[in-house]
Amino acid sequence: MIQLVETTKRRSGWQAYRTLAALGVPRSVLYAWKRRENLEDQIGKPCRVYEVLPAERSAICAFALAYPKIGYRKLTWMMVDAGTACVGESTVYRVLSEADLLSRWKRSTISSGEYNFRPDGPNQQWHVGCMYVWVAAQFYFLVSFVDAYIRYVVHHKLLMSLDGKSMAIELQAARERSAGVKPRVVHDHGGEFVNRDVAAVIKAHNLIDIKTRPRHPESNGIVERFNGTVRDESNNDYGDNYLQAELIIADLMQHYNHERLHAALGYMSPATWHGGQPNEVRDERARRIAAARAHRRMTNQQRFTEAA
Repeated sequence: MIQLVETTKRRSGWQAYRTLAALGVPRSVLYAWKRRENLEDQIGKPCRVYEVLPAERSAICAFALAYPKIGYRKLTWMMVDAGTACVGESTVYRVLSEADLLSRWKRSTISSGEYNFRPDGPNQQWHVGCMYVWVAAQFYFLVSFVDAYIRYVVHHKLLMSLDGKSMAIELQAARERSAGVKPRVVHDHGGEFVNRDVAAVIKAHNLIDIKTRPRHPESNGIVERFNGTVRDESNNDYGDNYLQAELIIADLMQHYNHERLHAALGYMSPATWHGGQPNEVRDERARRIAAARAHRRMTNQQRFTEAA
């Protein structure tokens, strides 16, 4: 084509545009061919200006390897909050799927039961539960009070003995941490809950006592899930004595309340909701994603221009 245009111009005096018009070839194509060093056929690259950058892809994979037990949705917002990679959930899923780094788990079956009460604010319902903690060849008992609405651990205590008097003291301590509230207290039928000491505290503060169905831990699923999280993140290692166990559990509670992201809270920490700041976090996340998207567009446009 280039030779034909040059030959026609030399023989007839036609300018290049007249020859190209007769052939139906745009002038920009001819000049692009002239600028190329190699005129062999090339496969055009798709111009996806919002394509995830190589550095972002590497950061996503490295972050997933650092937290192998966490699903891609929570990883997405952990990375946005940390400023590691500000991309959406679908992008993280696609990148991790291509790298075979998705964390998969077996989903539980859906319960056929019906539960009518749904808290619409904090301190309306607390779920109380106990779990065994093995330290230095001895069992201790971790008692936790978890708010059903914001998943905030209102109070916890590592007990040496589990009885009605100890549970009544901890219920009173949890109540004093949130003065003026009268939550529903959900617990199982354990003897540490069903006794005169606990009943006296509930009556004194006009609380609502909710006993779950016997041998049905799903009825108190919020605190059961919390206990499972404590076991997973501690690897059941609580130190060599009671004091070390107290410090380790206190650190776990601090992390759970202030750092760990919860799916039920829009992948925010309980402290964010406890402080009434979820909208601020959403706005900041949206700002970071928009800024990263603009940067990605500019960078990809520059890459495609240089590759053309």
